[in-house]
Amino acid sequence: EAAATDRRLAWGVVAGAALVTLAFYREFVFDATRLLAGSDMLLEGYPLRQFYVDEVLSGRGVPLWTPHVYGGMPFVGLLPGPIFYPTTLLYLVQPLTRAIGWTFVIHTFAGGVFAYFMGRSFKLRGWSAAVCGAAFLLTSYVTSHLYGGQDGRMFAMALIPLALGLLERALRSGDFRWYGLLGATVALQIFTPHVQVMYFSSLALASYLVFHLVVRARGEAGSEPAWRRLVRPAAGFAFAFVSAAGLGAVQLFPAFSILSEVTRAAPEQGYAFAASYALPAQELTAFFLPGLLGSLGTYWGTNPLKLHTEYLGVVPLALALFALAASFRSALAIEARRTIWFLWGASALGVLFALGAATPVHRIAYTVLPMISSFRAPSMMLAPVVVFVALLAGFGWDAALAAREGGSRGGTESGEGREQPVSGAVLSLLGVPFLFLGLAALLAPEGLLRFVAVSWLPSGWPRTPSPDAADRLRFGGLVVLLGFGLAWGVALGVARGRLAASGVLVLIAFCVADAWRVSGRYVPVAVAAEHPAVADDRVLRALRDEAEPGERVWACGARCGFDTYGANRFMAEGVSSATGSQKFLLTPYARLVGGFRPDEGLLQIPGLIALLHVRYLVTGVAQSGLEIVAEEPGRFLYEIPGRPHAYFPAQVVPVRDTSEAVRLVRAGPDPRERAVVEVPAARTSPPAGRGAATIVRYEPETIELDVQAESGGLLAISEIHHPYWRAYVDDDETEVWRVDVAFRGVEVPAGARRVRFEYESPAYRAGLATTGLSAMALVGVFGLSVLRTRRRRRVGGMGTPGGG
Repeated sequence: EAAATDRRLAWGVVAGAALVTLAFYREFVFDATRLLAGSDMLLEGYPLRQFYVDEVLSGRGVPLWTPHVYGGMPFVGLLPGPIFYPTTLLYLVQPLTRAIGWTFVIHTFAGGVFAYFMGRSFKLRGWSAAVCGAAFLLTSYVTSHLYGGQDGRMFAMALIPLALGLLERALRSGDFRWYGLLGATVALQIFTPHVQVMYFSSLALASYLVFHLVVRARGEAGSEPAWRRLVRPAAGFAFAFVSAAGLGAVQLFPAFSILSEVTRAAPEQGYAFAASYALPAQELTAFFLPGLLGSLGTYWGTNPLKLHTEYLGVVPLALALFALAASFRSALAIEARRTIWFLWGASALGVLFALGAATPVHRIAYTVLPMISSFRAPSMMLAPVVVFVALLAGFGWDAALAAREGGSRGGTESGEGREQPVSGAVLSLLGVPFLFLGLAALLAPEGLLRFVAVSWLPSGWPRTPSPDAADRLRFGGLVVLLGFGLAWGVALGVARGRLAASGVLVLIAFCVADAWRVSGRYVPVAVAAEHPAVADDRVLRALRDEAEPGERVWACGARCGFDTYGANRFMAEGVSSATGSQKFLLTPYARLVGGFRPDEGLLQIPGLIALLHVRYLVTGVAQSGLEIVAEEPGRFLYEIPGRPHAYFPAQVVPVRDTSEAVRLVRAGPDPRERAVVEVPAARTSPPAGRGAATIVRYEPETIELDVQAESGGLLAISEIHHPYWRAYVDDDETEVWRVDVAFRGVEVPAGARRVRFEYESPAYRAGLATTGLSAMALVGVFGLSVLRTRRRRRVGGMGTPGGG
């Protein structure tokens, strides 16, 4: 009967999470003309995904190189998006604007279900696990990342409760199948591919393993030696992460392979980079009072870029405090109390880390832990903290139920003789900062805003509260007081037998409604055909029709004082761009453009437009002296006279040093007149030749040219150099020279020749093979485990009376 009740509750949670999710995204879900208009997604992510979809549907498979940004870059290694992630299959069967939105919907729903699974994994009662699910379902810190269109980050965060639940089941049972599923979940985080959230999540999982080994495993009774109780969990955890690395190798290997070949496009260096985008200390109040510093258009805090909120919800926080207060009483088992202490301690440590340079915690981690120096935004450590708070909320409600059940067994219905689950004094003390700020926000919002401006923000801070900030703050204070009062009142009432246990439904409803209230601000819905980031126009149509293979466009937009198109916009149209928006630049190209971003370099460096074969210019103001091709209001497309995509330079200048090559190229004449070739010691450069070349095939990973060489020599091509490019002249492999710092060239003998460039990625091939072998090995482990379990059951059955 109990098992049937649990199953009904589980299906009820799944159905409830689905209904809430569909209702929350109703404007998108029930209108096929709309998209979820996250900013980074539409400006950067959408074109990358469209390029990926076009390549897969063309039959060429996963693209390894894209010629459409910065003249050309490796594709998979730059972590362009969740290209290997399961929900990416939607990209291939739906319009991309719809498919991307549905992936957000799916992960909001999945996060709530995973949190319920996590609660059950920690042996919480069914309704306590439902509280975990409700606390995480629309939790604003996760959902608000939709506004920025940061799907990978949302996906990785939604998987954290699943990973923690699987780890708990693995540690309890010792069954390596749970460790295998944990490895598969971490591999999914790799494929999101938000490596930073995956890394921070893994740190949280590792800290829980240490807690288990130090506190729980050492104290377990039984005949098994203590060292085996320690070694088996550690070995299982290692197995999980080795499996994750193996499964994720197809994404990891290409990413690692380019680290030595790229330069990060960020002004900060060293610890300043790692500590940038930390959580400002004053924004700790956003955990429960987001109206104090505002959000989006009303934000007036010190964060330089604020497109999300840290709001955790007042009911989850109140129940988490209730769990902490209950942990000092014996209504909960000692194991549960210790788990609560761990969760609170780990949450506090995570918050201190998120504050960046404001505390020593991040500096210590930066010094001790590998890869921390490669990540900025320590505030992302809040991702596992949100999960811990949701789990603590479940423990809080479980404490109320435990006290109720204990009283039912040993006390009276009136509550006499029933042990109180918490100390009122302790609970009140824990709630002081929350209740004090909530009361101040309700009764004196203007005074609280003035106090923040004077005490928490730098002198002369230019941002000020919005005109309706006081009203918003007043309402937020009311929500804090109502939420804490309701959570604590219902929990105490249930614990003392004065309220029915079904009172949890009131808390769940308040929790979901409160999260909806805040998260709803971060769900921008727009009509796809009208959104400027994806809408078609005459300029884009002209480019699709007119641009020949290899020709590039330069949208001189914000850098030139006006706005035209997003940096990656042309990629979605299959048109190559001289600029783009990526976190990295290939190092030779970064050296060539120097301190400039590439679009600025096009303005500052003579010859760069010719080197990149920029044939089209998009501007926001009319230009003289250029032929206009198409125009839209405020957008003009011009054709720039230029040279061929591949050519024989009249002079070849060999150099030994890259800095000398940079100097010569920046100051040099028309590239057709002179090419600078970097020649290793004891080598001679190719001679100058004469002839013409025509592109006959132009694909992301293959370029073929028909060459008529009157005299043999260097053929330069306006394509970015990378060591994975191979060159063939009449099917015979030949050396690829680095020309003009960042471009390619080959020596072509005299006569009619066919020249072919092919991009081959050993890292991708090795990663793909490793992923395949790891998947087969994991399936084998599962199969052997199932067979072993069945064999044990048969042997056990034969050994029982009548078993034969």
